[in-house]
Amino acid sequence: MRVRTLVFLLAAICVLTAAAQTQQPPYALLQQATLTGSGNTITATQIPVVTASGVVVYVNAAIQFNVDANGNLTVAPGFPQMTAAPSTIVSNFKAGRYVGPSNVLGGKAAIVIAGPGVTSGGATMWTLSVAPGADPNTYPSTGTWYVGPASNDPSAARVTKAGITSTSLSYGVASSQASSTQVTDYYDWGGNTLIGISQVSNTITIYSFTQSGSDYGTSRSQITYTLAPGQ
Repeated sequence: MRVRTLVFLLAAICVLTAAAQTQQPPYALLQQATLTGSGNTITATQIPVVTASGVVVYVNAAIQFNVDANGNLTVAPGFPQMTAAPSTIVSNFKAGRYVGPSNVLGGKAAIVIAGPGVTSGGATMWTLSVAPGADPNTYPSTGTWYVGPASNDPSAARVTKAGITSTSLSYGVASSQASSTQVTDYYDWGGNTLIGISQVSNTITIYSFTQSGSDYGTSRSQITYTLAPGQ
């Protein structure tokens, strides 16, 4: 009975959230939050809330349940509890489709940047992939990087070991499926490449710090993509 009640509750939250998107502000977007459960408590972090003026703020919420002898759930006194979420750290990164230089792969290199995904402390995670219709040798073809404290970045140990000291870049890992016959610096964009990324206005530059499987303190290669018009 308890499981069934919880399923109905979560289903109701999803329905109400979907309906909210068609309404005028204010409303919350729970489907974009991170939901976790522990014991009798459900916690939602980084819930986007659109205020009456259209401004988006982020909150964290916790709901604790009491369980009766028959397994029925009721919200415990004093809940839900709401707190302001830490501001997200994005370092000017923008999601969207980006196109490569005209002299790379005949101008057909293109990637899609997605994010931000929010991690602990307001740090964010971003991803890249080859854009639909782009040259399959686009490089890097996949990638993930983090913005925020080094404690949130799985690649931080590699950055330190390689002797990279720049604080103007965000770091992560990328891979490429590019053919060595199509990409001159093929060995700089292989699997598990340590990358540094920065964004200035509508351009994003990706630096490779790996060559033939070894990491270096200075970049081995770089490529700059530009946000496509209309993005």
